Amino acid sequence: MVGTVFALCEGLGTLPGGHLSDRIDRKKLMIVFGLISAATLCVMTLALVAKMMSAPLLFLFAIVRGLTSGVFSNVSNIILPQIVTGNQLVQAYSANESRDACIQLFSKPLSGFLYGLGPEIPFLISAVLYALMSVATPLIRSDLRPKNDASPSDDSTKKTPRNHIGGSSSHSSLIEGFAWYTRWPQAVSVFSSVLLLNCVLTLMVSIVILNQQMLNIPGWQIGLISTGSGVGLLSGSFLTTPLANRLTGGRTVQVSFIIIMVGCALQPFTQNTYLLAGCMALMVVPANSVLGAYASLIIPNDLRGRVFSVFSLFNITLASLASGIAGIMLSSLGYMIAAATTAAIMTGTVLLAFMSNGIREIPDKAAFSNLEPWR
Repeated sequence: MVGTVFALCEGLGTLPGGHLSDRIDRKKLMIVFGLISAATLCVMTLALVAKMMSAPLLFLFAIVRGLTSGVFSNVSNIILPQIVTGNQLVQAYSANESRDACIQLFSKPLSGFLYGLGPEIPFLISAVLYALMSVATPLIRSDLRPKNDASPSDDSTKKTPRNHIGGSSSHSSLIEGFAWYTRWPQAVSVFSSVLLLNCVLTLMVSIVILNQQMLNIPGWQIGLISTGSGVGLLSGSFLTTPLANRLTGGRTVQVSFIIIMVGCALQPFTQNTYLLAGCMALMVVPANSVLGAYASLIIPNDLRGRVFSVFSLFNITLASLASGIAGIMLSSLGYMIAAATTAAIMTGTVLLAFMSNGIREIPDKAAFSNLEPWR
């Protein structure tokens, strides 16, 4: 229930958060995010130390953390194009992927160890880290205001994608994030591929873990599956630069999707925990860095928060649905058919990646510096 409340509040905060990040200096938003998170975790720490923790307080904690996560979680990615140049953005996203992979690999064992020292210790350390983020953010020298980045160059020098649908935009509108997608069908195909990929990964991991629990596999062995997923994410971040140096962005995405499809295709044929962990490690995702960098550059700076917030809202919704659908599929179809169905969906995602003009036309990373925002 607490997790459901957190996810619901995170979704509710996403669209307003995108609107805020397009109106307020993003450096200030990061400072506020760090301070609110640090204060919330300090209150949680004090409640645990004073032995005053209760169910209502726990739900209040989930509401506050969910809302702050929804409102502020996209800011760190939104500001990347304002800090690094276009041809370095793939590496910057790759570094973020490495960070996330390390967190996935080490956060649970470390949290368990710290919790053993005292239930309040993990919350206290998290509070300190958020406070440090607020202190370090002002050291960023780049201008992080959501300025209009329209180029003053002559219209004849600008490259407009073939499938652009004309239309006016109101840059102060909360719904402008949705309107941007209606003007750019090519962008819809790119973001849809990412949504489908994330949905497939959530669906497959959920099916595998739920099935392992039904088989009464020890928890530490089931944890190896999550470890394998983290290893795959980390491997993907390391593979990003070599692939991006040799292939166009679109081809890098297509190759990544094929690798993930192979990992999915192997899983219906085994229920062995160690083999499944190996399959998860095989599902490397170097595509995320390329897609993230490309999407950041084609979205205008003064719209980036709202456009990303729309994507995040759909991503959160689909991830929540995928977890529930995994249980339904497993109970009604059995493990093999449920996993095979997920692999078939991944195959369809690969076909979409090869058919999509939006993905095929992603250039090599050297050309990212020349990309014009799509208005």
